[in-house]
Amino acid sequence: MKKLQIICSLIGFLFSASISAQAKLDLPQKTLGGEAYYYYKVKGNESVEGIARQLGITAQDVVKYNPSAAQGIAKKQLLFFPVADFSASSKATATSTVASKKVTHLVKKGQSLYGIAKVYNVSVDELVAANPDTRNGLKEGQVIVIPVAVTAATQSTPEATYTSQAIFHTIQKGESMYSVAKQYNTTIENLIATNPGIYPNNFIEGDVVKVLPNTASSITIKRDIKQMVSHVAVKGETFESIAAANGLTVAQLKAANPEMKKVKKGNIVYIPKDGQSLEQVNSSQASVKELENTYSSKIDDIYASIHKTKSDGLINIAIMLPFQLHKQNPPRQAYLYTDFYKGFLLAVDSIGNQASKKINVHVFDTQHNLNTTDSILSLPELKNMDVIIAPSEPKQLERCNNFGLKNNIYVINCFSSKNEDYASNPSIIQLNMPTSYLASAVNQLISADFSDYEVIFLKDATSQETEIIPEIKQHLKSHNIKSHTIDILNAIEFETISAYMDPGSNYLFIPTSTSKQFFAKFAKALKDAKDKRFDCEVRLLGHPEYLSMKEIKASLQGINSFVYSRFFVASKSRGSVVETKFKAAYEENMIATTPSMGILGFDLGTYLISTMANHDSFATQKSYFDGVQMDIELQRSSNWGGYINKCVELVHFTESGVTEKIIK
Repeated sequence: MKKLQIICSLIGFLFSASISAQAKLDLPQKTLGGEAYYYYKVKGNESVEGIARQLGITAQDVVKYNPSAAQGIAKKQLLFFPVADFSASSKATATSTVASKKVTHLVKKGQSLYGIAKVYNVSVDELVAANPDTRNGLKEGQVIVIPVAVTAATQSTPEATYTSQAIFHTIQKGESMYSVAKQYNTTIENLIATNPGIYPNNFIEGDVVKVLPNTASSITIKRDIKQMVSHVAVKGETFESIAAANGLTVAQLKAANPEMKKVKKGNIVYIPKDGQSLEQVNSSQASVKELENTYSSKIDDIYASIHKTKSDGLINIAIMLPFQLHKQNPPRQAYLYTDFYKGFLLAVDSIGNQASKKINVHVFDTQHNLNTTDSILSLPELKNMDVIIAPSEPKQLERCNNFGLKNNIYVINCFSSKNEDYASNPSIIQLNMPTSYLASAVNQLISADFSDYEVIFLKDATSQETEIIPEIKQHLKSHNIKSHTIDILNAIEFETISAYMDPGSNYLFIPTSTSKQFFAKFAKALKDAKDKRFDCEVRLLGHPEYLSMKEIKASLQGINSFVYSRFFVASKSRGSVVETKFKAAYEENMIATTPSMGILGFDLGTYLISTMANHDSFATQKSYFDGVQMDIELQRSSNWGGYINKCVELVHFTESGVTEKIIK
């Protein structure tokens, strides 16, 4: 018996290149233990190969279902083949066409119509037409319909390159990566390659994934099969002893041998086994369970392979900026980029020795020239980078973004808020929050901190509204927050503002222009309203540009103002430490700008080194970074898009003169 058990364990896991769903066999059937089997009775002097030819299958198939046949077959021995595995109708059609289905999107905190439209490659008008109730804005938790958009997409995997029409799928309750891959006739590899945001097995009901349908390919799967081992009974064996030795009940063993009343020496006893085989099949022919059995234990490895996650002990960072060293008198902007670079190196020097990996910083001068940028990107060493810090010039940034996508390299955009490649490029890290996301964040803080305030817009009659204002107005309307508008052409008096204020009410004033000249037109009247209308609460919500206007700081404090911004040095002491280190290292002060480019470089360097030293991918790094001037917490714009820094500063200029930073 021990010899038999060893043989069974060796041949119980077989590799087969055949597809188990084959044509029906021209054989009689019998039901054993509730399973339907074809069976063949061996004639004298027959071989496994000969029987296989006669049945129109392979010798490998004979052994797969009858493991003991590998050691030979005997006259009158029965060979069994599960009927379920030999049904032509069960074969999946690899070329079946999958149609796009209704797609819904669950609105998350900070999302806007514009941002969602960009993610799904539709227009805002199309989005509103499909969801008329969004004309007045969005609410967190709201479910909206996405007009079906089909986009051409080419996806590379370790096996092949696929060109398909990408569609979207809303994950339903109970669905898994395996069921969605099966439903859309695609592979797990394609699903992970197209959606890096589902790392490693993050498949959440209500989320949306991008799918490349009808891209099934050949895969190797683990397939559960029913086997029947033929055992020649020896003296003294019984149903009880054979069943116990093979992990069966006596009833199960007797069910497989219904014509045998008692075990006698020399009897062939058929022992049912649950086996597995490795089979090369088209992925469309694998069941959901087979996909899960095959892939569940190696999802991490597949993700690492597809997205080139590495842990080689090195951090390779390329800084590609227009230092313009070829010019005798570079423009001021070039000096600011130099400050950024120096601040970055200061971070490397400050914490680099604490990192668990070696840090290599490669610096390139793009010369503010597209041809130079292309030449740099063509250098062989660029493909070995983990991160590229890209220039802000649109065409150069686009080149870097495309390079990052093609070579699976993170590209950091920390200077431009206008670029929107993050919506479709998973390699982009957009540190400078796009305006649409900034507007959504501001709307969230209005709802959270000023929900019981009426909003009064101070409209500059001489200029267009800053781009965030329409988003705020739409938000106020959808959330039933009262608002009024005061048109301002020349400097206004207290009485003009006071006329809009009812006793006992709270008011949040929002200017529509960011200019210093416009601020001067209402600052005194608003300060008077703050002082004289003691029956009302008065606040000002100002724009980031105010932080660079030192001459208005006293007015901001007098009005008890709040200013939203992407950057702010909250602690003078923390800022002074960096400035002191900078001067000691380079024997010169940082160039005074808002934001400070030197501190921006220091913050980014600190964040990158601390993150990449402890994580092999930004996908596994979820923590919040408290920077000197810039706070960072990344989130993907979608499962298939790039990262966005979701941190917004709310700067409070208090009447006592203390300036506070509130992280939103």
